[in-house]
Amino acid sequence: MATLRLGLYGGSFDPPHLGHLHVACAAHDELGLDRVRLIPAAAPPHKQGRALASAADRLEMTRRLAAGTPWLEVDAREIERGGTSFTFDTLSEVRAEFAGRDIELCFLIGSDSLLDLPGWHRAAELIDLATIVTVPRDHRAIAEASALLRARLPAHADALLAQVLEVEPLPISSSQVRARCLAGLPIDELVPRGVAEWIASRGLYRGRTS
Repeated sequence: MATLRLGLYGGSFDPPHLGHLHVACAAHDELGLDRVRLIPAAAPPHKQGRALASAADRLEMTRRLAAGTPWLEVDAREIERGGTSFTFDTLSEVRAEFAGRDIELCFLIGSDSLLDLPGWHRAAELIDLATIVTVPRDHRAIAEASALLRARLPAHADALLAQVLEVEPLPISSSQVRARCLAGLPIDELVPRGVAEWIASRGLYRGRTS
């Protein structure tokens, strides 16, 4: 049986937008992935203290983002597991799911998140579970993260920094979408139609911008 190449793309997806879809498509094409899984976090450790849309809303919006793309799927395991969402636990569970099958996991991480990675739960062990692929959002952040990783995780820095996705990010962020919702401005150019319809029907993001 051929090796399954599976990409894992986690985040709060609050809300998911066309920038997320752009990254997933780039990873699928550039890395030769068979499938890409979007994994909404239940409680991202790095975003504690900020109110998120409900897990159910974020899961539904992520499913709407993936709709119509056959190789793109949504994995609800972190929301179903509840509590703080640790990447190590998720990668371990996915590996166990495919036990006995030849599989290569590629974990996509934004360059901004690299700065936080040394403080992640069992960060040094992530390279044993998946190939870490950095999604460039800010090249200065990659340089800063490189220096930080080499200082705090010197034995693992090269592996953690080995692969950078060659993609020009779209100038879209979830905070931008939320701000436009609060201001009553259209978001049709930032999110798929299904996501925009869900946001409108649920009245999401009308009372906060961050």
